[in-house]
Amino acid sequence: MDDRTGGTEPDRVDRAETDGRTAPDAGAPSAGSGPDQLVAAVEAMQPLVAQHADWANEHRRPHPDVFAALSSAGLLRLIAPVAYGGGGIGPRPFLALIEALARVDGSTAWTAMTLNEEIGIASSYLPPESMTELLTGRPETIVAGAGLPIGRATRVEGGWRIEGRWSFVSGVPVADRVIVGSWIDREDSPSGRRACFTLIPTDEVTIVDTWHTAGLRGTGSNDVVVDGVVVPDRFAGVTDFRGPTRPEAPYYRLPSGLRFPWPKVGVATGIARAAIDAFRELAATKRSSYPPRLLAERPDAQAAMARSEALVGSGRAWAAAMADEIWALAEAGEPIDPELHARARLSAASAVDGAVRAVETLASAAGTTAGRLDGPWPRLLADVRSVSQHFMVGPQQAQTAGRVLLGLPPDDPAF
Repeated sequence: MDDRTGGTEPDRVDRAETDGRTAPDAGAPSAGSGPDQLVAAVEAMQPLVAQHADWANEHRRPHPDVFAALSSAGLLRLIAPVAYGGGGIGPRPFLALIEALARVDGSTAWTAMTLNEEIGIASSYLPPESMTELLTGRPETIVAGAGLPIGRATRVEGGWRIEGRWSFVSGVPVADRVIVGSWIDREDSPSGRRACFTLIPTDEVTIVDTWHTAGLRGTGSNDVVVDGVVVPDRFAGVTDFRGPTRPEAPYYRLPSGLRFPWPKVGVATGIARAAIDAFRELAATKRSSYPPRLLAERPDAQAAMARSEALVGSGRAWAAAMADEIWALAEAGEPIDPELHARARLSAASAVDGAVRAVETLASAAGTTAGRLDGPWPRLLADVRSVSQHFMVGPQQAQTAGRVLLGLPPDDPAF
């Protein structure tokens, strides 16, 4: 069942028809492509993203043509294992790819980020043969979802009956399937609390139109309700979260708290880069009445530009360096000690905070222009602030990192 609302274009379109209009040519990168190919593929998508960004923002959901093209280019299965048919990339290239999208539209970047992450969650827990069949047999499949166990799973013959409601399911209006986590009923899990992750066709769930926000409006991050859907075992995976996830690949050796911060840094720094570009353009043309001079000639504008460059550049550099360090350990199969974990998480949160402050600094220096609804500033401000509200990169990460760096245990279950 669906409850899809609003708009002058279809919420979902026939994939074959859409591929014929907007998909890249036969040379588009697929699973296993190198970083340079993937960056080139993202850059090739930027005009399409720009063309539909206003539509997505106005209608509060992703544009189907954009995500059909991203999917066809292999850009929505970047962190799935190569053995399953995914890209198998590390956190630093993932950050860079999402950043390139965010320089054009924050909502598109956020949605692409989460759709990749949900493929990663599905790959973590579902049977390898099922994920391989899905990613190689139907590589254009788009998977949205919610990473936390919220629903209830009851064992039935051949599978699991799922009930529940999940919030913040970004990209679900363009998804073919959703991955959701549910706690297993105690009578079905006598040895301890376990969760069941299930992959469900989107036409078997109800999408509730709850996404009425100022920032990241185009993500379509609505609620999803599942009412007694039975999911076969081949699309289900059970975990107690104590053991390793299924794939033997570097990304899946990372603690869960170190899988998800990096692309959020990319969303924030990409938005901040868009703000720097917008301010540079504005400063070259805007003249103040008194004294009559270009904005670029004013000392406060010059200071704002320099401070923003420093905030974005330094924050991103530290986060990227930490991403490289933890990825090297994951590739080598080495553990990540608590202090390194804390610094890595802190670097991501700090980079996002710096991006927010950079956009705010530039908007202030832009003066009354920043308040115009026909300009980029209201959306840039709302979008970048929304990134900082996510738990993985929010201000509370500083407290958790500080606890660990002072020798105390973390107060974060995802640590």
